[in-house]
Amino acid sequence: MSGEAASGTDLPADPGTSGTGPAKGGGPAKGGERSAGPAKSGEKNPTAAKDGAGNGKTASESSDPDAPYGSDRRAFGEAYDEGRNLTTGGPMAFIRDSVVDEMHVGDRHYHYSAGRGGKRRSGSVHEDELEAVRARYVPVDGYDDMLSTLEDRRVMVLCGEPGTGRFTTAVRLLDGVGCEVISRFDAGQDIGALTSNDFENGHGYVVELLGAAGSSTTETQLDKLRDLVGESGSNIVLIAERDDLQGWHLGNYAVLYSPPNSGRVLESHLVEEVREDGQDAQALLRELGESRRLRRALGPAPRPVEVARMARLLAEYGRGAIGLDEVETRAAQLVQRQVVEWFAGLAGLRSAELGDALRLAAFRIALAVLNRSPYNMVAETGRQLADLFLKDVKGVSTTQSSLFADDHQSRLPKSRAEVVEGSMSVGLERVPVGLAKYSDDRLPVVLLSYVWKNHHGLRKVMVQWLKALSKDGRPMIWVRAAQATGLFCSLDFHSTFEDMIRPGATAMGKRRRQRRLFAAVALDQAARDERVADAVDERLKIWRRSGTDAERWTAASALGYDLGRRSIDSTFEELRVLGTPSEQQSALDEWTDASLVQASGYSVANLFAFGEVEPVLGKLAEWTSSDRQSVRKLAWWAMLYLIHMHGFDLDQLRLSAGRVERPTPRAQEHWPLLLALQDEQPHLATPIADLLRWGLRGRRGDFVARYLFGPWIRAAEKDGECLRALITFVPHLVHDELDVRRLHYLVNRLRHDWSDPLKDDAARLLEAAIRVPALREEAS
Repeated sequence: MSGEAASGTDLPADPGTSGTGPAKGGGPAKGGERSAGPAKSGEKNPTAAKDGAGNGKTASESSDPDAPYGSDRRAFGEAYDEGRNLTTGGPMAFIRDSVVDEMHVGDRHYHYSAGRGGKRRSGSVHEDELEAVRARYVPVDGYDDMLSTLEDRRVMVLCGEPGTGRFTTAVRLLDGVGCEVISRFDAGQDIGALTSNDFENGHGYVVELLGAAGSSTTETQLDKLRDLVGESGSNIVLIAERDDLQGWHLGNYAVLYSPPNSGRVLESHLVEEVREDGQDAQALLRELGESRRLRRALGPAPRPVEVARMARLLAEYGRGAIGLDEVETRAAQLVQRQVVEWFAGLAGLRSAELGDALRLAAFRIALAVLNRSPYNMVAETGRQLADLFLKDVKGVSTTQSSLFADDHQSRLPKSRAEVVEGSMSVGLERVPVGLAKYSDDRLPVVLLSYVWKNHHGLRKVMVQWLKALSKDGRPMIWVRAAQATGLFCSLDFHSTFEDMIRPGATAMGKRRRQRRLFAAVALDQAARDERVADAVDERLKIWRRSGTDAERWTAASALGYDLGRRSIDSTFEELRVLGTPSEQQSALDEWTDASLVQASGYSVANLFAFGEVEPVLGKLAEWTSSDRQSVRKLAWWAMLYLIHMHGFDLDQLRLSAGRVERPTPRAQEHWPLLLALQDEQPHLATPIADLLRWGLRGRRGDFVARYLFGPWIRAAEKDGECLRALITFVPHLVHDELDVRRLHYLVNRLRHDWSDPLKDDAARLLEAAIRVPALREEAS
């Protein structure tokens, strides 16, 4: 047997049909169709097929058994799983109708945000607010040293990330050194322009350094500032981003700032929130620790302002004023506030600063689309989007202010993101890799939804960017871009469908199949939103009835995902019609829709991998017994794809339509999927064997045995447990001497393969298992 034939990499463009159905009770197949004799080694179907677009292709070009993903099927599954949560259901439903009425740029005083009096951006801090800070403040690491520095020098620069409570700490420090009144200068104040008239005796001041005002600050300016506040008997704390410390010579004025412990902040605020009504704060904290929903509402890495707000929500929840659903929704709205802060300042930036701000915005958008992807992949796609942003905005410098501006040590903290250890698939194997992700999994859907709904200038460029990503050959990019498109479609169905999905569904030329799959995955994602699910269903039905070949191909592919599981019986009927195009053609017309049959068959197999195991087996048993050749052909293709799937297919696609399917054990991830399933669930052995025996007995049975069943034996040869499972399963395939001869012929061919012969011990075990039932009983 040739190495090419053994590899299982080609399928015939037109396989013909096999028998009329699985042989029931061990009898022969109905209809009197004969088993095909052994074909010549390396036999191929020379007939040229055409795909749904009418493009002529040879059998080897159009018939990859992993189709439509080729060797990237496992990578597709990983990407698809990661993007499933990009929806606005549950606690995220507020996104659909929310109107953001509060914007803030810069640092935030988390005690003010939690209090009753509101937040003041400038002017003095009121006494009641100071009392709240004194009661709730949790000292950060190094607080005592900071206090000593301020007492000694009167000027201090706190360098840390925005939103981490820098302002609250600044207020507490100034209060700690005895300032009678504490005031805040407007954010971005040029400290070089301050004079003695700006300071009063005994007062404390806070100023937030932004952009150029921060990066241009020097030790000389701080010395001058120290002289000014010293003369007036006042103190000042400046707060700046950690990056701004690079390259500065600030003497002993600068202190690195880290946020306070979130657990201690929560407890401190909760104690104060429940003090008046007598609730048990510790009991509420215990409930938070025991409730998965409450922990998710708080988030894995909340900012101090979010912790403070969560304390208030817990207090209301404990009083019975709000329910758990309301806690989740309002906590998610806090995440939206972060996104608003990130994007609200773009319009007010000067051209010198806008370039870097747009690059950071592009990175955040790219990370939202590709969350949990390799950092370099996120950075690369983010640069592509940034280039489009900068090209679209006139008068903005295309030169970065710093060579380190896109370094992960800079951009990840600014985006509340991190790199975690993970893995990605390369072919059938997984390799370790660092994955960039948002620290809070709610951020991607909140960020993308907010930008799409509120920044129409950015939307136009993002459409262009996503279309480019739809042509990228890496599944982690094009699949996730498709799911982001589906999210946008759920928020604005008409324009997104016309601008992005329809062009993909009707794509021709290079990468047409991937672009159609892009549209299919986008529709599957959009249908997760119940508000547009019916519109998606209607569009697919229109394509099925009167669409172009490309649109029908896209419809057939879309039904192979979670979308198809919403109404599995209806899906089977749609795929039966889509997968039998010859029924709608004149007997004299040339049949050119081979790829549509394949796409429909693949969707049936994909539904099996998504967990619809028994419904698919039942439907295939029905179709293989049909008296219509077209239906049997559709079943034949579905069977071929099922044979070629691996255990990891079910493992990767185990979470579907709100249901949790039991994944195959990790040790079985490289097993043939059908073999792994029947080994785990023995009651499936009979229907699986009936389906395979039908394929083996048909006119193209030799092809099934050599090109697809052969790899099962190869997999078993490498894994002792897999070999055991195969030897246990093989007898289910044998009901007569023809079955015996067919399987012995296969084993013999593999034993004498030139490039990769089957080992003798594995071959002998298999040959011993290939016996008709009567002979097996006598041997036992």
